[in-house]
Amino acid sequence: MRPILIICTIVAAWVALALGAMLTGTIATAAVPKGTRIPANVAIIGTAPGLLILRSDDPDYVSKLYKAGAAFVLPARRKTCLDLQR
Repeated sequence: MRPILIICTIVAAWVALALGAMLTGTIATAAVPKGTRIPANVAIIGTAPGLLILRSDDPDYVSKLYKAGAAFVLPARRKTCLDLQR
C-alpha cells in the first residue's frame, strides 16, 4: 500500500507543477515530453531520457507549448534536474 501512496504523491505533485506552469507561464527553462511539437521562437537546449529541455524569451511560450499538445510542462534546469527549490 505504501508504494501506491508514494506514486500517487509524485503524480499529484507533477500534475500540480504542470498546472502551475500552464496558469502562470513564468518558466524560463522547461522540460516537455519528446515528440511534443515545438512552436516558433522556442529553442531546444538539451535532452534527457524521454524529455526535451526548452528555453524561450517569449513570456507566453508555456501556454503555446500546451496549445501545441504538450502533455506537461515542468520547470527544469539546463542539466535536466527539476528546479523545485524556487
